[in-house]
Amino acid sequence: MVKKFIALFFMFYSFIASAEKLPLIDSLTLCTPSFFKDVYANKEELEKYTDIKVFNQNQAYIPVENRTNLDRNYVYFKTPMSYKNLTITGYYDSAMDLGKIGKYYFWGFIIDNDINQIKETLKEINWKNMEENLLYIGNPMIRSINDDTQVWHKNTGTVVGVKTIPAPDTTEKLLLLEKGPNMTLLICSIQGVVTPQLLKQERPDIQ
Repeated sequence: MVKKFIALFFMFYSFIASAEKLPLIDSLTLCTPSFFKDVYANKEELEKYTDIKVFNQNQAYIPVENRTNLDRNYVYFKTPMSYKNLTITGYYDSAMDLGKIGKYYFWGFIIDNDINQIKETLKEINWKNMEENLLYIGNPMIRSINDDTQVWHKNTGTVVGVKTIPAPDTTEKLLLLEKGPNMTLLICSIQGVVTPQLLKQERPDIQ
């Protein structure tokens, strides 16, 4: 009986460890295109949880039914994925074109934990409080349309999403931790003036 218990314990531990060793949360928080290379590098493990689509030979992404439809722009995993003390339940991918206001792209994970617990688990990020217990941002960056596409500057005066409008002729990029009515999201955002060239660089999964 003891041997059987020990065997079951190690089987359980191995499963949790294999889920936790995926570097995707760490990769996502950087909000760089390297995230899609990390999805590809871990695709065999990820396929236990969800569908994976490969592109450009060494990159991959998690597909949703329709990123422009708010009812179809997310997918729940077959089983939850663990990261430290967090439970990752799905993937979110949204795209909106608001005309003169700009284009908005969001991508990241659905997490089944309290927003403050997530913030504490990822405490190495310098979170900025936008709405207490509802919305925090991290790693805000900004660029001018006159900058080279590779250039990003730290943004000390950033505003967030569709609640406000990015400054004219600029693009913002940042990490969002947001508690919505139906899910809590840890997502990256690129918003404002997003040219096809910049989109191809930052979101190579969008063909």
